[in-house]
Amino acid sequence: QKGIEKLSNVLMPLLFVILLALCVVAFTLPGAAEGLEYFLSPDFSKITPSVFINALGQTFFSLSLGMGILVTYAYYPVSANLPKTSFTVALLSLLVAVLMGCVIFPAVMTFGLQNESLEGATLIFVTLPEVFARLPLSQLWSALFFLLLLVAAITSTVSIAEVAIAFLCDRLGMKRRNAVLAALCPMFLLSSLCSLSLGPLNGFNIFGLTLFDFLDNFATNILLPIVSIGTCLYVGWFGPRRLLHRQLSNCGTLRSRLTGVITFILRYIAPVLIAAILLGRWL
Repeated sequence: QKGIEKLSNVLMPLLFVILLALCVVAFTLPGAAEGLEYFLSPDFSKITPSVFINALGQTFFSLSLGMGILVTYAYYPVSANLPKTSFTVALLSLLVAVLMGCVIFPAVMTFGLQNESLEGATLIFVTLPEVFARLPLSQLWSALFFLLLLVAAITSTVSIAEVAIAFLCDRLGMKRRNAVLAALCPMFLLSSLCSLSLGPLNGFNIFGLTLFDFLDNFATNILLPIVSIGTCLYVGWFGPRRLLHRQLSNCGTLRSRLTGVITFILRYIAPVLIAAILLGRWL
């Protein structure tokens, strides 16, 4: 795990640099202005409860909220400023999302893909190769980008699996190698079936959705918001006293003026808003 973390510390910034290069190329495409206008000009008439819940799910997924993955990264140094770090992570996540939009939408308009039924991850594998084709040494850039994307996926998998592995080792006394196999084997099996649902198993649908889309929607739009509501209620109302203050101040080593505000949000605002958006999808 430490080796993967060191590797990601080098390769993830490189992936960001490639993304910036793709933005520069996308801005030179003939349909760049039209694509950016479509991307950056909101149509408020299209905002529905379904849009809110999809945006909420995407936020939870991109920031790893509502899942145990953050436990893996909870071992921060005493000198770390948790509120500042949280703000930085959220800001960088937003920046990457905007940059991806600035790459994808000009390419969609330029290459006439707006009439295709493209959404989600499919956009990456359809529009980006078109952008890479405009670069010198396009095959090298393309191979490097998707290799780095693979590394990002592997590091995310390690983070997700580590929580279950730690539980199996600490609570059930399993050896780490056995715990790794017990956690990863079901993940590999289900991920393979999800991949096949976009091809050979495309005819197997659940509630009209492929296996990939069903699990994606169920986990992102339902499970993550529900778990997040439970987390807010636990930390805000039922957790150990001064738990939040100790976390935000690193056990008193840092000054934190946000404890009261965050506590109020966790107790009253966040659970209500998340629940309202979640219920609005079904009402």
